[in-house]
Amino acid sequence: FAITVNAQQKAKIEVSYTEYQPNMRTGEKNGTTHQYILLAGSNDSKFFSPRTEQIDSLNSTTEGKAKYQEMARSAYLGGKIEDIPRADGSYYVVKSGADNKLYYYDKVGTERFCYEEDTPQLNWVVGDSTKTILGYECFFASVDYHGRKWIVWFTPEIPVVAGPWKLQGVPGLILEASTEDGLYRFVADGIQQTEKLITPIYLVDEYEKTNRIKFLKAKRGFMDNPVGAINAQFGGSGVSIRSVRTSGSSDSSGKLYVTRETVDFIETDY
Repeated sequence: FAITVNAQQKAKIEVSYTEYQPNMRTGEKNGTTHQYILLAGSNDSKFFSPRTEQIDSLNSTTEGKAKYQEMARSAYLGGKIEDIPRADGSYYVVKSGADNKLYYYDKVGTERFCYEEDTPQLNWVVGDSTKTILGYECFFASVDYHGRKWIVWFTPEIPVVAGPWKLQGVPGLILEASTEDGLYRFVADGIQQTEKLITPIYLVDEYEKTNRIKFLKAKRGFMDNPVGAINAQFGGSGVSIRSVRTSGSSDSSGKLYVTRETVDFIETDY
């Protein structure tokens, strides 16, 4: 993707968000949280998990991969399993002003996928309500996007047209966003000025190019039958696994996640 070359703009602002989403194993509302960072400049932005990026950075070189494996080994042998470095959130969203595109990078199981789409021109409806977030006066706005209705709070006091995930287009920085049903939320918990570079994605050559709908269908296929998907991927090497539930019973169907009817993804229009 062109973004791997062009994304060297300096950010003007760094915003930290907590992402709340349902637990896909139990269906529990707000059952999972992740920490994300938004780096935003005049035209470009990057939304990512700093912990995930750190791990991807290590795994992008032979020396770094060896260091990561040693860190995991030491934590395991020391009985400190909780100290093993783990990813926190799987996706990256990069906005490129040069070609007016969004570039999305994510994983389905162990496979990496990426796709591009035009930067959305969202038909925001701005309301009269206001509230204060992190000391900034924020205004209410709502929009229908990819199958869900979003409610956001943005501040014109920070004139950066950006926000968490793919949300943008209101006249100011989005500090809070939630789906109407409350299943998915982003809440800003820190803002600072910065001159950090908006750097390219690590391991970019390992991502298979696809499109948004195909990606969502592949993700749903994996969650409906993760064991089957893994066996299909590694079947040629003679590897075969079966899922084992907490009761101790073996289940070859791999029903480890709730169905689409119980809880669907952040985008539902696939």
